Amino acid sequence: MPALERYDGVFFRVARKYLGKVKDVDVIVMKDDLTLVDGNVPLPYVPPIGDVWGGQSFSKEEVEEARVRNEDFLDKKLRSRKYSEIFIAMGKKHAKALPDLSRYDVKVIFPTHGGPGPKARALKEWLTQGCVSEC
Repeated sequence: MPALERYDGVFFRVARKYLGKVKDVDVIVMKDDLTLVDGNVPLPYVPPIGDVWGGQSFSKEEVEEARVRNEDFLDKKLRSRKYSEIFIAMGKKHAKALPDLSRYDVKVIFPTHGGPGPKARALKEWLTQGCVSEC
């Protein structure tokens, strides 16, 4: 199953709902081990860890190792084609595994306040900007 379909959180549902109506948007998914993959990469089922969603914790070493892998991934991705914007739809805990995005010549949109609802609304608005009534 593609990475974008494998996960089922509010940001994934918003993305799946509106991505078919927009053009020139690539999706990158952060797996449970904090590493980034393209949204269309097939991922096997992996049982969740723990009883509470979002309760997973990571050591500083795990975060740093993921950050290095993610930097390599993003370097290749952002060199392969020109991107004008990156929208980040994740919590701050997982965002620690991202490299310093200011080093890339791209506008970064990362809503950090208001909880999942306002962040999901911001994602919807970003995906549908420029759409007419069909979005």
